[in-house]
Amino acid sequence: MNVFSGSTIAQQMYTRERRGVFRSTEGFDTVAKSDSLDNNFVKKILHPFCLYDAPAELTARGEKDEAAYPGALHLFHAENGDTVIGLSRYQAADFTGQRSAFFAHNYVVPASRSEEIVQSYGDWLHADFAERYTGELGGTLPELPSIPVVRTDRSPDPIAGLRLLGIDEGIFKALLQAVMLSVAGKKKIYVALNVPITELSARAVELTEILYSVLPYEFRRRLGVITYANEPQSRKYIHLSFVEKGSLRPGDRSIEKDYTFDLASGRMGNVDFGETRQPYADLVWKLLLLNPGDINDFVSFADQILRGESPEHKLTLSFYNELAIFYEIEQGNEHLYTENKSAVLSGLLSYLKPDGAIHSRIRLNDIFLERFDREFDLIRQRNVPDPAIMECFKEYFVLKDHNYRVRIVDYFINGMLHSVEAGRKDILSAAYGIIESNDELSAAYFQRVMSETYFRKQLLEPYMESRLAAASRSADILSFVLHWGRFLPVALEQSFAQNAVKDYLLEKLQLEHDPVASVAEIHEIVDKAEKDRRKGTGVAPKALSLMQDLAASADRFLLNRLSLSDMTQEELLEVVFLRYGNVVDWQPPLDRISKQKENALRAAYRWFGEEKPNEEIFTGLSPQELDDVQLLGRRLLKEARVLEPFERLPLAFYYTTQREGGPLDYDALLELLKRKAGSDKEIIYRFFAWSQGNPLFTVSNKKLQPGYRKAILKYFLSSDREAFKNREFRKNYVAAARPALQNVYNEARSQLASPLARWISRSRFRLLISGSITGILVIIAIIVFSMLRPDDTKTALPGTSPEPTPVQSAGNVLPPASVYLKDQSVEGDKGSSILVFTFASADDCVQFQPTEI
Repeated sequence: MNVFSGSTIAQQMYTRERRGVFRSTEGFDTVAKSDSLDNNFVKKILHPFCLYDAPAELTARGEKDEAAYPGALHLFHAENGDTVIGLSRYQAADFTGQRSAFFAHNYVVPASRSEEIVQSYGDWLHADFAERYTGELGGTLPELPSIPVVRTDRSPDPIAGLRLLGIDEGIFKALLQAVMLSVAGKKKIYVALNVPITELSARAVELTEILYSVLPYEFRRRLGVITYANEPQSRKYIHLSFVEKGSLRPGDRSIEKDYTFDLASGRMGNVDFGETRQPYADLVWKLLLLNPGDINDFVSFADQILRGESPEHKLTLSFYNELAIFYEIEQGNEHLYTENKSAVLSGLLSYLKPDGAIHSRIRLNDIFLERFDREFDLIRQRNVPDPAIMECFKEYFVLKDHNYRVRIVDYFINGMLHSVEAGRKDILSAAYGIIESNDELSAAYFQRVMSETYFRKQLLEPYMESRLAAASRSADILSFVLHWGRFLPVALEQSFAQNAVKDYLLEKLQLEHDPVASVAEIHEIVDKAEKDRRKGTGVAPKALSLMQDLAASADRFLLNRLSLSDMTQEELLEVVFLRYGNVVDWQPPLDRISKQKENALRAAYRWFGEEKPNEEIFTGLSPQELDDVQLLGRRLLKEARVLEPFERLPLAFYYTTQREGGPLDYDALLELLKRKAGSDKEIIYRFFAWSQGNPLFTVSNKKLQPGYRKAILKYFLSSDREAFKNREFRKNYVAAARPALQNVYNEARSQLASPLARWISRSRFRLLISGSITGILVIIAIIVFSMLRPDDTKTALPGTSPEPTPVQSAGNVLPPASVYLKDQSVEGDKGSSILVFTFASADDCVQFQPTEI
């Protein structure tokens, strides 16, 4: 809402008259105003404050003297930034002379001049107001260049004024804090002064002026006050209200949450701010006692510090408590610093951290540096430093635009040297933690330490020793080197540092629960450092070289630590140096035992790491190395949950020298398969099918390795005699077999067949038996003999039909089978019987084992 065109002060008057600006009939209304005042502003902002309720004490006794009635002065700030200063006076009679009324006069200071209250609050509180309006009703009031002031004698001694009002130190401090909290929040303050009612408004103005004098600028800009009201009433824009004695009644729920100061009865409500110290209130009281003029210096100091902060920040009481401590320290109260040094330094830093604050808040910066100089003097006197104070100086070190970095580093060095002399390892440990937390400080500190031999011996070497000893894992040693290699690689060029990291690396590796994983992590750190180096970032070349040497030491340790009889497949595949083939250049060279282990491990790594390993992985191995790797491989295969894919299996039974039966120990291989397969014979069948394409099992397309052939026959005869009775096996594996495996299957099937089937297979023709009794008897004898064989297959249960066994004769496949006995009359041979055996395929012929005719 734009009220003014300029920066002059507008006026408005209000009373009961025949007519006014906004009404044409008699009643209360604005009777005159400045033309620049907006009508809406007058009605919505000013009219609610144009009122007066006479004191109950005076009305009860029928007081007629207008001078006995206290004026109601109000001063507040509207949302648009305008400031209103007004006064409502009691009138014994209105224009009719028949009833009482009141007269209100308001000055409206435009927002462009609202800052004047910071220094001119006294003049505004003592403004000269008109007692009545004598001009034309609805007339225009002139705009003023300034607020007229009543020249009255003002108390030069605020403490004396407070005492006259019965306000002691405790009440004043509580009232001051209540005012600040009210301005920052929503609670109202109601004060009932213990003074005659006729003096209430004047004494209220005096107390308000004292409060304004000790309030920070931001609170002066916002505080709203009214110097008289007959009852406590919450009003918009008003924080502090002075009310008639007796109006603050106990139990009044309308004010139960507000701050109340009933000085007449001695009752105060909601003003118990705890036992904690309030530095700002303490400072104000002290300055009021000693030199009230210094208060302006403090509030100016506070306003300058908080310039640029948010309004919420500027209205926070805790910040003024903090600034009060800084101010007192600046004025020489060193006790406030010594009793809580780190809190003071941390508080100062919170104001110095924003960009440019060192220059814009120079008084705080000077306070901080003066404290630093005092602390440095204590260190020169061979005192040990306080880690909390060192942390504060580290925070200041990283700030911009100051020249104290060298002095701060010297402070750390001197303090830590004295800690060494005093045997304060706790101080040293904390100090190093502080230094390490910032790379810039670390680099400056250690560069300075390395510049002198004495510093290096006393500080650098013990530091490295302690940090390496404290490392929990071997990878931490590499991280330590990586850290130093980035910000101060020259430190790693010291022989002590190189020897220390190597010794501690081996020490930590000895304690690792999983050394294989630990060494792999070391290589990961080194690999990342190498990648970063290639990108132009990361560690210096010499530091990277040291990291590579440490990784090589870890590999040598791991090689010595590994046991072929204990390691798992996961551990084998995680051994990093095995990934690089035979390119590892061991320096110094490995001894014979270690080299033998390495060769075995490399072969094993290829065996279980490559997708389709073959016997070439054993090339160059000595007999002992071959034994070692095959023992390892067999154990890993036995421990494996699955055996497929089968490529790894043959290598566990491979002979490097030529053998008559073939290059593998086939019997042992099939034994392993049988144990791992258990009852799942499908695994073995799949292995037979897979082996057909591998030269370790075949001589040619039609012939298997002799040893393999025998092993398969042995398997069927000893462990799987029913295989060829299984149609799925015959369909999926036998029928699909290549000639070499097919021949072995036929041989196994033949050896498992019954005598009759074998006899029929040898006969190689289709049987037709007819006519003679002798022929029938021969057949019956053969059948009975077959049934009585002790090793024959089990007789079929009654009501079931045995599964026929196929036969192959001279490679010819016979037609589909049927077996039946048929009575048939043939011309020329009456009553003759024909027994017909029809074998349609080799399978049916071999499987045929008649049990009943």
